[in-house]
Amino acid sequence: MTEKRRGLEVRPYQLMHIISRLGEGRGDDLGNARLNEILRAVRADPAVPLTLRCNVTSTYEYQNPGTAEDTPEAALFNVRRDLKIVQRMGMTPGATHPAIQVFKRLLEAVDTAKDILWFEEATSRAWRGEPRENCRYEEGRALGLEAVIAGRSKQEMARVKAESVKAMYAAERLDIRPHHLMCMACFYGDRKELAPIPADNLFEAIDIIHRNPEIPIRLMRGPCMICPPCAGYLSATGDCVAGVAMSLRDELKDLDVLQRLGLEYGVTLPASKMYRGLFDCVASTTQICGYGDGVARSPEWHVCRGSEGSAGYRRARAEGLGFLNPPPEWSPTDL
Repeated sequence: MTEKRRGLEVRPYQLMHIISRLGEGRGDDLGNARLNEILRAVRADPAVPLTLRCNVTSTYEYQNPGTAEDTPEAALFNVRRDLKIVQRMGMTPGATHPAIQVFKRLLEAVDTAKDILWFEEATSRAWRGEPRENCRYEEGRALGLEAVIAGRSKQEMARVKAESVKAMYAAERLDIRPHHLMCMACFYGDRKELAPIPADNLFEAIDIIHRNPEIPIRLMRGPCMICPPCAGYLSATGDCVAGVAMSLRDELKDLDVLQRLGLEYGVTLPASKMYRGLFDCVASTTQICGYGDGVARSPEWHVCRGSEGSAGYRRARAEGLGFLNPPPEWSPTDL
């Protein structure tokens, strides 16, 4: 188990101010010590947990950060500003998420600073807001997430792709996380012709199995041999930060695959037996990637491949991933 990350407590408006200062073209120095501290931490570790703190007088006051920066004159504006931001993001005061997910949600959900950081007209002294000319949030938002957290370069991903593929073909065993067995099936079933792609090693895993149907597959926890070239893979920590909470969804999908097969992490089986078991136990991606009912209950629990399931998976299952006959009956008692 990796060491637990130490998180940061932030006010929602600070996130918008970071985007606004980047929109001014400030670069690494945002002109504010606290904003610089947050930005440095997020760039050093995009998965660092951010906890959204807001001063409220409701039942959520347990998470109040205190009012040191909220002068009586600005208190109402500050509270509304923070609550308006978390409302737009679909979050709550006290919510804690990896930084990259927080900034993604902010940039997707909040398209303007108008009526949040500033108002067209001040209805009273308490509601003056900030000077409109000081806000460059829209300009910062237009720069995208990459302005906050630099993505992996194409050169790095290409290098990692080549290195990881070489290692896979030289390996005597494939280490694959459970639900990636299904991703491999979707990859196969969605294409008329199989060929490598830059973003992952799905093709290579399928090709290796076609060459050697009895190669052992070990079911591993977390990112696996498929992942190194992915733009959302953090090579320094081995974490996945792709999509919105993709790593969270992926963990549940892994566990659901293991449950249906009656297996555990660390189990190693020949590829032929592994896929016979998978295709016997899982008929549709809805069962795993749609949580059984195809209902997406929040952005964090997005349904992959839609509520009706993947036609590509169904095709791969019918064709035995191109290397099996129709899968025979199988159960964990065969181990």
